[in-house]
Amino acid sequence: MIAQILLADDNVDLTVLLCDYLKTRNHRVIVVNDGFSLAQKAAEHQPHLIIADIQMPGAYGSSVYQLLQKDPKTASIPVLFISAHPYEKLKHILPSDPKTRFLQKPVPFPKLDEIIAELLPLGGYTP
Repeated sequence: MIAQILLADDNVDLTVLLCDYLKTRNHRVIVVNDGFSLAQKAAEHQPHLIIADIQMPGAYGSSVYQLLQKDPKTASIPVLFISAHPYEKLKHILPSDPKTRFLQKPVPFPKLDEIIAELLPLGGYTP
């Protein structure tokens, strides 16, 4: 499966690690480091999947999600939220939507692969 994935996190070490891992899985990865850039790049590239940290400069990932839902070009993009905080602490701000998932950091790679396959059952980008 090859998908175009937009990765948004303000932790540069984590974005490098996740980007490298996703590329070994033959995904195309676009990296941004803040919520404002996340919204901008999602509209510009319309990726197959967004992986977004909850707490970032510019705007929280959950706030950007609400903005993306208002745009017909980005409303159908599935989102995997990641955070160092446990789900129980964040569930009140996370959307309850079948096309969203949550993983707590550190991101377990086998679970990441499983969620990507779940959210993109037909694959994604084909060069």
